[in-house]
Amino acid sequence: MGFKKCTKQIHESLGKARGVAREMAIKFGMPFDAYHCKKCGGWHIGRADKKELIRMKKKILDENIAALGIDPGKTGAIAVVSGAYLEIHDFKDILAAQKTISLLLARFSIKFCVLEKVWLRGASERDVTKAETLIRNSQTWEDLLILNKIDYAKYAPDTWRKGLVAKSGDKERFTQKAIKLFPRYEKEFFRHDRAEAALIAYRAWRHVEAGKPTRLVA
Repeated sequence: MGFKKCTKQIHESLGKARGVAREMAIKFGMPFDAYHCKKCGGWHIGRADKKELIRMKKKILDENIAALGIDPGKTGAIAVVSGAYLEIHDFKDILAAQKTISLLLARFSIKFCVLEKVWLRGASERDVTKAETLIRNSQTWEDLLILNKIDYAKYAPDTWRKGLVAKSGDKERFTQKAIKLFPRYEKEFFRHDRAEAALIAYRAWRHVEAGKPTRLVA
């Protein structure tokens, strides 16, 4: 008795089907697997079953250790660093920030985050609106880190910048340092706060990578 015609895409071998499944898993950020169809006799691609999904997700997370860095400024950003890999996401509002963190947690095993401590001095102390925004944004990020059970520490600017950038100078020094560390992502640093988020994440990553205690006196 012959096989019936199947409407799903058929792959001629298990190897090819698994290759496509891996590509789809990377593209969509969720586990896919190949399976043999009893109806047509071919190989199809589908979402992994529950046990396989758990196994594949654990494997993905184990292989994608990462660290976060957050610049809570008025036009702040969150960055994720995993080795030489970098992503930067702008801060829009609390809902968008939560969605970003959820998506990152689905793709990475986040070991540590550095949140820049709000540092009010000089002109900032006289700019009440700016100060209120910085404090509000910082608290929002901190609440989200706690909600999502991400280990974090708040570092003063002088703490996370130590050994990375000079204490004095204009904001351009952050961009230049970020480009030096992540040359492939130069186009991502079109605002200095995005460059700062990348550098903060790099600081967090170095602690994770070296297996050092993550909490410093900030």
